[in-house]
Amino acid sequence: MEKIRRVSIFFKMMFRIMFIAMPIVLVMSWIYAPDQLLLFSGIINWNAIPANYSGMHTYTTAGISEKSIMHTLTVGEKTLGCLVSSIPMMVYLFILAMLIKLFSCYEKGEIFSINNIRYIRNIGYALLVSQIIEPIYQFIMGFVLTIHNPPHHHFASITLDQTNIGILLTALLVILISWIMMEAYQLREEQQLTI
Repeated sequence: MEKIRRVSIFFKMMFRIMFIAMPIVLVMSWIYAPDQLLLFSGIINWNAIPANYSGMHTYTTAGISEKSIMHTLTVGEKTLGCLVSSIPMMVYLFILAMLIKLFSCYEKGEIFSINNIRYIRNIGYALLVSQIIEPIYQFIMGFVLTIHNPPHHHFASITLDQTNIGILLTALLVILISWIMMEAYQLREEQQLTI
């Protein structure tokens, strides 16, 4: 049990640091946008602008390859981009909050409690929500980043790939596991009441 407690303390602290760092890094990355934010001597490269708009990818019109953002981003566009980026980040902060609570329970020795099951279920639902809002986020971000492009150069891109499918399947699996855990918990409670 002591090993579980030590590991739980470590992960709880790691998730707390991530919970605090994510909003700070998001704001800093939008300050430097469209350039990448390099942290720890380039070990971490963070680009606030999604790859399909960042200039790393280009789109083609009439056989001519063009960058998606064709103007310098204003402070207003960066601010609006930061606000739009905070939508999916809020989901991830919720997941981190649930993980912090889950590992707090583990730290206290509460391994099979109703709260743990709820936290795990909430993580699954949050992962599911993150994949539902992802296309909406990408579309709105395209509007924000290309609104001041020259006429006929506005566009929005929605990219779904195997990562999205993997997260979606993981979310469904986590929800299923939490349901099974809830059924087992209720069965155990009924058995304890009959004895």
